[in-house]
Amino acid sequence: MPDAPIEASGLVRRFGATVAVAGVDLRVGPGRVHGMAGPNGAGKTTLLAMILGLVRPDAGEVRLFGRTHAADGARALDGVGGFVEAPAFYPYLTGRANLALLADLDGGGARDRIGAVLELAGLGAAAGARVGGYSVGMRQRLGLAAALLRDPRLLILDEPTSGLDPSGRRDVRALVARLAGEGVAVLLSSHDMDEVEDLCDDVTIVAGGRAVFDGTLAELRGRAPAPAFRLATGDDPAALALAADVPGVTAEARDDGLLVRAPRERLDAYVIALGRAGVAVRALALESSALRGAFFALTEGADA
Repeated sequence: MPDAPIEASGLVRRFGATVAVAGVDLRVGPGRVHGMAGPNGAGKTTLLAMILGLVRPDAGEVRLFGRTHAADGARALDGVGGFVEAPAFYPYLTGRANLALLADLDGGGARDRIGAVLELAGLGAAAGARVGGYSVGMRQRLGLAAALLRDPRLLILDEPTSGLDPSGRRDVRALVARLAGEGVAVLLSSHDMDEVEDLCDDVTIVAGGRAVFDGTLAELRGRAPAPAFRLATGDDPAALALAADVPGVTAEARDDGLLVRAPRERLDAYVIALGRAGVAVRALALESSALRGAFFALTEGADA
């Protein structure tokens, strides 16, 4: 059986008296998109830095395709690309020139891939412009292009859609899905559970330096509370009373209408019942998805 792209066990990292990561295990298989989610300060970036060998763990071990940083040195990162925090480049050089410097350091034909990765990242037209004039989103795209230079079998991305507009986020998500379809393992951090739900097969949720959940998206959905919806009607008291008669639906009055919790199929039954009772539905909007509800339930109070 081939070695997993990432196999980490018992990772611990302290900064003085602060325990940033406290005994986290992580496994990422080939062709899987694995999300690492958590609130700010949860330890996500420190975990990624340990996996890439940028920070040494105080305890535990990281194996990348069976290799360790301690035993294999730089060779441990063969076939691995990625970035942690905001990618940094020389602002007085063009995007293409920055990638050329990285390619020369890497060798192995990376220079031949510069044009292709710039196009993949959506920077083909801006490759000749100085990076100092790039927007935050363009720098993020350049970071992705740099990660792809190595033709990786494992891609590690820290908040890859940060700073991107909706079109850019769509492009990055499509690229990640395409790479996973080609067998590339992807580990990405995000605080956006909607993005995790759209992209990932598996997720590790981190809070207070600990993994409070590790499993598939399907397993997390099974633990998730019903999604919440904001509802405004022509007769909110009648709508509130009617919710008690529909199994699986709960509702509470708010200043701007009702907050309704129900699985989507039960919500449909409730809306149909409102129509039959002559109660007009004026607005219905998702307040919190099931996965967001699970995320909050797992992470709130975890630092206590």
